[in-house]
Amino acid sequence: MTIDSKYIGNRNLWRKTYPIGNARKPPAIVTETKLGTDGNIYSVTLDLNKTIRHRDYFKLLGDINSIGELGEYDEDLIHFNNETLKSFSYNFIFSNNPTVVFSVNAADVAQPNTENLNVFGISRNTGGGVVALSAPFSGTIRYRAAYASSYPSYFTGSAASIAPTAGVFIASVDREVPDNESHITASWAALVTSSPTVFQSPYDDNSNYDGNIYISILTNTLNSSSVESELSAPMSSSIYILAVQ
Repeated sequence: MTIDSKYIGNRNLWRKTYPIGNARKPPAIVTETKLGTDGNIYSVTLDLNKTIRHRDYFKLLGDINSIGELGEYDEDLIHFNNETLKSFSYNFIFSNNPTVVFSVNAADVAQPNTENLNVFGISRNTGGGVVALSAPFSGTIRYRAAYASSYPSYFTGSAASIAPTAGVFIASVDREVPDNESHITASWAALVTSSPTVFQSPYDDNSNYDGNIYISILTNTLNSSSVESELSAPMSSSIYILAVQ
């Protein structure tokens, strides 16, 4: 038998070889399906053995073609030194008055008596605002400010403290004004998730200190577009809400 007849004539004996550690793998097909904010379902199919992720990525919960313009968002810390009132400025000028909510910074929650500390807004505008506390406090208060021409809207910014996403997220806002009541139902443009993260902040619109209250969400009332809350005292000033998915 000649070499040609054994190794060239019989093509079934030919094998394609690969370097060690790079053996060819069968396709690993994955289909991602998400409900878009417009109510339609969108999907993409990937072969994970052909997809290389060079770095971490954000998954946008909706149709990327329907995002449009991003909303404006800013977040930062306000430092208190045994004080009850503080003015602050955003890191940029908003195109319109944003919804601004406040909370005790997570790193300061463990301090004594913070569970009894009420945080409420005094004023807000396109450049900043004024926030007040129910008692002298040394620590940091976090503000979150958001504005969009319509909601829900996509936002991006220094939002690392907002769960479940960091950097890119969807949010809606609301403003409620109780009529000397101690119960509110906040409603916003519906999000996809049935359990958004909700931030609520009272304001002292009437300069009578009635913004100095505590707001507690009622059990089993949170859904994609509303939540019910109890107020520690009746009030007739604004409550601003930011709901994030």
